[in-house]
Amino acid sequence: MGMLYARAFTQQALLDAWQIVRDNALADGRFDPEVERFEADAARRLAEIAAELASGDWTPGPVYRVEIPKSSGGVRRLSVPRLEDRVVERALLAVIDPVIDPRLLPWSFAYRKGLGVKDAVAELVSARDSGMDWCARGDIVECFDRIPQWEVMRRVRELVADERIVHLVGALLDRKVTGGRTAPSDRGRGLHQGSVLAPVLSNLYLDAFDRGMLIAGWRVIRYGDDFAIPVASRVDGERALQSAATELSDLRLELNTGKCHVTPFEEGVTFLGETVTASTLSAAEMLSHPLETVVYVERQGAVVRTRGDRLVVTDGEESLLRLSLRRVRQVVGFGGVGFTTPFLHKAAERGIEVVLLSENGTLGGRLCGPLSSDPTARRAQYRTADDPRRALTLASGFVAGKVDNLRVSLLRTARRADDAVAAAAADRLSGCADTLRAVNSLEEVLGIEGAAARDYFQSVGRMADPLWGFAGRARRPPPDPINAMLSYGYTLLCHEAIAALEAAGLDPMVGFLHQHRWGRPALALDLMEEFRPMTVDVAVLRCVATGQVRPEQFSTEPDLGCRMGEDAKYTFIGACERRMLTLVTRRGVGRRVSLRVAIHLQAKALARTLIDTDEPYLAMRWK
Repeated sequence: MGMLYARAFTQQALLDAWQIVRDNALADGRFDPEVERFEADAARRLAEIAAELASGDWTPGPVYRVEIPKSSGGVRRLSVPRLEDRVVERALLAVIDPVIDPRLLPWSFAYRKGLGVKDAVAELVSARDSGMDWCARGDIVECFDRIPQWEVMRRVRELVADERIVHLVGALLDRKVTGGRTAPSDRGRGLHQGSVLAPVLSNLYLDAFDRGMLIAGWRVIRYGDDFAIPVASRVDGERALQSAATELSDLRLELNTGKCHVTPFEEGVTFLGETVTASTLSAAEMLSHPLETVVYVERQGAVVRTRGDRLVVTDGEESLLRLSLRRVRQVVGFGGVGFTTPFLHKAAERGIEVVLLSENGTLGGRLCGPLSSDPTARRAQYRTADDPRRALTLASGFVAGKVDNLRVSLLRTARRADDAVAAAAADRLSGCADTLRAVNSLEEVLGIEGAAARDYFQSVGRMADPLWGFAGRARRPPPDPINAMLSYGYTLLCHEAIAALEAAGLDPMVGFLHQHRWGRPALALDLMEEFRPMTVDVAVLRCVATGQVRPEQFSTEPDLGCRMGEDAKYTFIGACERRMLTLVTRRGVGRRVSLRVAIHLQAKALARTLIDTDEPYLAMRWK
């Protein structure tokens, strides 16, 4: 039995799947006799299903065809599985979705955890703000009913190594259909709408459409079979729709020409029930409003002090900031910033961390409260660091998360003229992630990480304006403005990781990917790897793309390299902070959290993995 198959169909996994199926079936409050009958003997039935799946004796039953009239005319054909099959499908989805979803391009928004209509519309607004004045709209004729099953299975085999999983997916696709009408031409075509597998399999199949369009020079924002292509002109829009028709024809699908049109944002583009106009406010970034915040003080000569229950920052007689101490979680001072003794006492008493950095962002020192009094996590951390096998597994996990997030960052950063280059580089990064599964040494992991990072930064360099002089990542000292911002931002991110690890009861100095040595926060560097692309890199590339910072705001000094001017530094710190407050979806949390909170949650997840050797560490993935 394959490992994926075995994990999918344990009795506990089937019980979890049953609970979801039951809750969904009863969500409308109506009595469901099939659910009631199954629930009366659920434990025995789930044990029987688990045994049948393990032995290979389980077979799916037929699906029942139901035709529902559409408000726009025609009918929607649903194929509803029996209850037992819905439980098996749900358990199967739990193991194949994490394999398929990371391979999808970041502009596919339907049926994906943490993504939805608002995200798709926000992406369209963002494209408009980047200079696209027109939008080509279209959808696919009877998409679910026409997708060829054999092509879906070929793509499943490419991604899923467990042959028993592949065989089961095939059996579920090839079920007999009862009720309604089934035309002979339907044989071998169509995904059963009503099955929870249909959405993820349709995304897998249509990913070829998304990639084909990207290679042709068009970025498709797709929600299921409905899509929008932001373009610069009407002519480009017509060409994009022609490309869409060609790509869909190659996939044995058909563009719905009756619903295709090219519209300027000035007139309003309707997409997924929302109308995006030239003046629609951007919601591309949803920010959290934290009860606690980070205070950055970079004006040289400023003093941080207290006045009663408030933090006050002054420069001579000028008051720069007043904020309740209850709102402060960290104060970062750059260069010649002073801190009064009463403030330092208050900070230590209230658990406010004080970080001292040079003007260039080099760490000078940290003041924080005592570490967690429970040494359990740290003892487990030290044992793991001395276990080469477990340390290698964790190191591979950190790098796998980073490489996958580099891939998404590269695709999101790409400009239309370089989409083909970006797509090729993203595919190479996917290959790096696959190679990590077979590594046998830390040196191999580091080699893969280094190759992926070089490929990523070289691709970014090709897309950047030559005025920035960025050809790839270089440090100590940074030779150009982009490298200067990257180094500065990574320093800030490192301190976020240190604080998160200490709050989780871990030692930031003892890592698994980065080897520990004097003065090096190795575990913080490990943890921040997966967050670099979606935090600092985004802030840097956005500052560059939008003109918030300009090359002339930087200076180059002998031995110190390229340095930010005061205006550039102020702008960049603000961009980093906004990015840290951006809301994202993290697996296992029932709500969106800020990236800052996500770092703390990942640190706690790492502590749980170190204590419980059976719990794998799952890197934070960016979609």
